[in-house]
Amino acid sequence: MRGRRHFLMLLGTGAAALAVAASTSLSAPAMASTTPVTDTGTDLSGWTTVVGDGVYAAAGQTPVNDADITAEHRSTDSRLRANILNRGIMAHNITYKPVTDPSMMTLVHQASYSFQMPFVPSTAGGPRNAQTVEGGLFVWDGLNTRVDHGTAFQWLLNPWDANFGKIRVWTGSSWQAAGYLKPDTAWHQVSFLVDPSGQRVELSIDGTQISAPYSQTPKSGWGTEVSARLQAEAISLWPGSTATWGPQHEVLIKDWTWTRQ
Repeated sequence: MRGRRHFLMLLGTGAAALAVAASTSLSAPAMASTTPVTDTGTDLSGWTTVVGDGVYAAAGQTPVNDADITAEHRSTDSRLRANILNRGIMAHNITYKPVTDPSMMTLVHQASYSFQMPFVPSTAGGPRNAQTVEGGLFVWDGLNTRVDHGTAFQWLLNPWDANFGKIRVWTGSSWQAAGYLKPDTAWHQVSFLVDPSGQRVELSIDGTQISAPYSQTPKSGWGTEVSARLQAEAISLWPGSTATWGPQHEVLIKDWTWTRQ
């Protein structure tokens, strides 16, 4: 990947600032400590799916578009698919849940979900292969810093790549080596913590802590809202510069949770 992805339209317009107390002789009551808010789901129903920027089209292929990706929500899990038309392209599926509110920059965010590859990528080829599985938790501060704060991982799954199975983390400007996860068909769990006020993050896979920096990614052309998002991603195999066909990629996601306090 050459850089952190950007959406054509980030998350939409968020809520405005919190309403002020009515003008009376009584002062507004002191705020109690923030009550944690937790969202959960067995699949990603209600999330948004868009084309990310990890894309490529071989000579003669039309650019990657919405028809090349899909997310299928099946109650017990969701299946994120990329290059579903088997074109000579590399397609990038980003499926994300946004929460838009000015308070997002002041809260501590903890989230997790389970992911599974239903096949093991192989140099033997076939109808399915992969480039990466990725995921992250970010808070976009469009109101003040115009910086995307958070953390993300990338699992390298191109079987022809010498880094096959490596885990990388997002630094704010590039991907950085951080570990290894053997490609298999087991379920794995990723957990994130993002604390914008304290400028700290935590990232773990299957309970093993992964060293990850607090990433800050400046953006231009994004909105002026403050919005957090939890995201899961799949990038299909790079097909080669003259390809007329490419394999599909898919990853399963289930049992997500996101607490803000």
